[in-house]
Amino acid sequence: MTASEKKRLHLQAETLTVEALIREIKRGLIRVPDFQRPLRWESGDVKLFFDSIYQGYPVGSFLMRRAYAPASVIRYGSVRVDAPESNSALWVVDGQQRLTALAAGLARDKEMPATPDDPWVLYFDAKEQVFHVPPRSGVFSSTWVPVTQLLDASTLSEWVFNWKHAKDSELRKSVFDAGARIRQYEIPLYVVETGDEKLLRDIFYRINDSGKKMKWEDIYDALFGRKSDEPSTLSGLADELMALGIGRPSEDQLLSAIIAFKGLDATRSISDHYRRDPEILRDAVSEALPALRQVLIFLKTHAEIPHLRLLPRSLPFFVLTKFFGLYPEPNSRTINLLVRWTWRTLLGIKSVDERTLLRHSLDAIEGNEPERTMQKLLGEIPRTKGSGFTLPQKFDARAADSRIILVSLSSLHPLNPENEKPIDIADLIEEHDLNAFRKIISVGTEATYDPSNRILLPPIVKGVRKEIVDLINREGADSKILKSHCIDKNAAELLRYGKLDEFLSCRGELLIKTVDSFGSRLAAWDMNDRPSIGYILQQTGEEE
Repeated sequence: MTASEKKRLHLQAETLTVEALIREIKRGLIRVPDFQRPLRWESGDVKLFFDSIYQGYPVGSFLMRRAYAPASVIRYGSVRVDAPESNSALWVVDGQQRLTALAAGLARDKEMPATPDDPWVLYFDAKEQVFHVPPRSGVFSSTWVPVTQLLDASTLSEWVFNWKHAKDSELRKSVFDAGARIRQYEIPLYVVETGDEKLLRDIFYRINDSGKKMKWEDIYDALFGRKSDEPSTLSGLADELMALGIGRPSEDQLLSAIIAFKGLDATRSISDHYRRDPEILRDAVSEALPALRQVLIFLKTHAEIPHLRLLPRSLPFFVLTKFFGLYPEPNSRTINLLVRWTWRTLLGIKSVDERTLLRHSLDAIEGNEPERTMQKLLGEIPRTKGSGFTLPQKFDARAADSRIILVSLSSLHPLNPENEKPIDIADLIEEHDLNAFRKIISVGTEATYDPSNRILLPPIVKGVRKEIVDLINREGADSKILKSHCIDKNAAELLRYGKLDEFLSCRGELLIKTVDSFGSRLAAWDMNDRPSIGYILQQTGEEE
């Protein structure tokens, strides 16, 4: 095909007022594809968007594709639309966040909440002529008008007639002016009619590779997501993997893992990979699913990490995904060495550039000999134990060192002091999230922020400290329940008699010993890292 024969894309250009756009949304004629990215806008984004419309600033155009749409239920925040089947629905290619802000903010059927229940709760202050997100207290000026009232002129007139400030002409004028500005604001709309998915993906990529970029995982879902029985989006993949009982992987974790699985550089963006080969990641979610399952099972059953919220670093997750993708059935010796590699990586790379280590580790995974690859992986990380673990000054559930402490506490198989039953750490975190990492001493000195003041327990009505002291009084300071929470007899006595700083100092020393013991067992610093005897004999035979 010559340059002159190459067809130019035909776009139908038009403008729609906000009022007309909402009307089309309510009729179900505008659709958001399943693969569109999750809603990222927060209250501040919505407020700024409405203020831009009010001020008459440009807010960008919408790009849509005209195509068939089946009957379905569509939700924009709290707004439900029962959309009928249509042969000429408009599918959003670009503009989902703005479209949802308009629909969820203006088209609510119910009264606007007085508290920020969702990102689209917004009020217009008729006195100051600015938009506000209501405070959590639900108390604000009577001059604030719910933006839902601004969409329809007749509805607004009736509302203002019954308003507390109905007799104030300046406030009335301010409200009516705001309503007119919002309703009559014109948004450019471009409509493309094509069944060429490659073309649509290319348009989408070009739009989102400039300006304020989407997150990588969102771009993947938009480019490669589709409807099928198997997950094709990162969100669907995360939901599928959650059934394994180790938590829900984050979508950015999954995207990097999938890029690694495909043999690509996981430190580079999806845009870079897409630019080189637009098809390289197609079907990658379903292809990577078996390997990702193995990774999560390995982390829980062999590496003794009960939940992904406790995984200190994501690097092993990415490398293991490529490893299990290439070697789905490693022998028991290789599994043992993988555990060592995982924990040596988690404990021993503080002074190493993680991006460089990730690239080198992924490059080491090649060929059809898993045991040879395993030896190369072990060669990428420190072989000897460092100076020992040091407690961080403050507990931070997002930080690697704090997570290492929590995993070590989990390795003690903590018991519930209320019923002496083992605590399922994964279930505990799923149910209580950050509240699973409870403070023993809730108030007091600066030392209460130390990791030594944290314990893995469900909420206890009378408080953790009182529960533990009651347990000491009931069963003695040498209780097996206390030991399962890294509290020995000496620490228990200090807590019982209210010597809180001494208790935290004592337990801090116990935590260091627990981490060092746990780390030494799984990292196996002093053990021989040889491959299996069978592999050694095989290599010896080949040399002869």
